[in-house]
Amino acid sequence: MRFEQIVFAIDANDDLHSVAKFMRLMDTKRVMGELKGTVVQCIGAWTDDDGHTHLEPSYMVDARDYYEVVKPSGYVDGQVCVLAVPGDTRQPCALIYANGYREGLKPMRKLKSILGVPSWTYVIATGDYFSC
Repeated sequence: MRFEQIVFAIDANDDLHSVAKFMRLMDTKRVMGELKGTVVQCIGAWTDDDGHTHLEPSYMVDARDYYEVVKPSGYVDGQVCVLAVPGDTRQPCALIYANGYREGLKPMRKLKSILGVPSWTYVIATGDYFSC
C-alpha cells in the first residue's frame, strides 16, 4: 500500500530551540522548493500500555518529504513510530515502527468528539480531530 502522508513528532519536542531548528529546516526546504507538499502542524494524543494518555506537538508531511528530508535530518531518530496515512481514506492507516514493523490500523476518520477515543490527531489549521 502506498502511504501519502506521515504524521510524526520530533525528538525533544518540548525544547524550544530544537523545535525552532526543525521548523527553520523545513521552512528553508520549502523556500528552496525542495518539499513536495506542505508542513501541517498538529497535536497528537496516544495512550500507552498503562492507559496513560500523552499529548505531543506533531506534524504531517507528504511521505516523500518525510523520507527524503525529515528522517535523514536526525530530528526523529528517537521516535518509536510514525503514523502513515494513505491517500485513499477508505484504506487503513498504519503505525510504522523504527525497526520497520507495520501495525495496521483502521482508516482515518474525522471525529465529532474525542470522548473515549484513546488516540487522535488534531489539525490546528482546521480545528478538526482525526483518528484511525
